[in-house]
Amino acid sequence: MRTAYLLLAASLLGCSDTSAPTEKSPAELTILRLAPTSPPLFNPVDSFYALKGEDRELRIFFEDEVGAAGEEYLRLRVDAPSLVARPDGTPFATGDSVLITVRVVDPARILFQLEPAGLGFSSVVPARLKIQYDRADDDLDDDGDLDGDDESLEGLLAIWRQELPGDPFARIGSVRSEDLEEIDAELQGFSRYAIAY
Repeated sequence: MRTAYLLLAASLLGCSDTSAPTEKSPAELTILRLAPTSPPLFNPVDSFYALKGEDRELRIFFEDEVGAAGEEYLRLRVDAPSLVARPDGTPFATGDSVLITVRVVDPARILFQLEPAGLGFSSVVPARLKIQYDRADDDLDDDGDLDGDDESLEGLLAIWRQELPGDPFARIGSVRSEDLEEIDAELQGFSRYAIAY
């Protein structure tokens, strides 16, 4: 049910602006910056074992006022049937596991590296990525003020994927919740992911 909802919402979101480019060079893409007042990250690198046959997830947090895990920043969920193939193409059997790592590439920008590259997920029950952007700098166009231009740019925010550093970024189907200031996407594989426009 959730998969069908995400696909429908993503297709509706994509239909809202068919003129928007779906691929940009790193120089053309604007990756969201965190606000200077955002707290430090509690766990900028974290890992977990995804297991075929069990739901598992990893979360990246900001620090709270005492240096413990505070507000959630990123959540990666791998459901029981999600794992399909290892990077070398070997299929996963029930009970097989793989170590997954999420790394914040730049603590000032909403940009993450997910590993191992080449991991394959189910097209029916893919891995799911949710990123909060409520700690982002509200001056999206970096012109020194908050105005209608920033609100318009917020409507363009999506999750973008970069295969390798230096490669172009490709916009992937994602669902943005303006009220929660978060973006969700379904992943077929791992690489770099950013919230950007």
